[in-house]
Amino acid sequence: MTETMTLNGVAIDYRDEGRGAPDAPTLVLMTGWAHDLSYYRRLIPELTPDFRVVALSWRGHDRERTDVGDYGVPDQTADTRALLDALGVERAVPVAHAHGGWVALELADQLGTERVPGVVIADLIMTTIPPDFAAAVHDLQDPERWKRTQLGLAKGWLAGAITLRLLKHMFLESRGFGFDTWARSGRVIEDAYGTWGSPMGRMEALAEPRPVHHVFSHPKDPSYDALHERFRAAHPWFGYTRLRGRTHFPAHELPGQVAAVVRRFVATEL
Repeated sequence: MTETMTLNGVAIDYRDEGRGAPDAPTLVLMTGWAHDLSYYRRLIPELTPDFRVVALSWRGHDRERTDVGDYGVPDQTADTRALLDALGVERAVPVAHAHGGWVALELADQLGTERVPGVVIADLIMTTIPPDFAAAVHDLQDPERWKRTQLGLAKGWLAGAITLRLLKHMFLESRGFGFDTWARSGRVIEDAYGTWGSPMGRMEALAEPRPVHHVFSHPKDPSYDALHERFRAAHPWFGYTRLRGRTHFPAHELPGQVAAVVRRFVATEL
């Protein structure tokens, strides 16, 4: 059941379900931009037999899509910290979709390895920002181009795998996000890549390295796997799993497989 808590002066929707073993970390499910926690409605029941699971919607992503002014990764991180403190979560593993991964890595850096012993990220572009995506996030900030750009991104994310479940999530559960949210996402994404170069650059900058696992289906290019292999060879704490999914939404498309990756990560890496 979705509940709401006011934290840092804003409404944060969340679900807190499952209990897990006493020594198991709590899994904290984080979405990408312009998704609320309904993105995880198929993954949560796969995880709750083994873990306590806390899923949250970012500020401005609550059910009412409340206008909360400008915000970015620092605010999203502060809200997540406040929610974990309010719920009494002492040890957490973020499981973050797409650009929620920037928040997960910032949270890990702020809280240290004792409280955040590992991070799982799903389908975040691990290279420097590709030119076509850089153009898209720039156009999301243009009031004349944002909607056409957003629809183009959605088409690419679905990759022709049109199912009723994904259509429901994309166009019903995720409705209500307008130009302000999409433009903000473009600014924040640009800033993250501009600051760190890539998510791998952000991982290298962690004050305390810890296990980080990337699970993804996109892109299909073998050079992308080779990038992961090189990074893993240089950083033994890094691992990855390529899924055989078609879309950019693995937790929604392949929840059982994502849950299996998370269980294996916790069992073998933490």
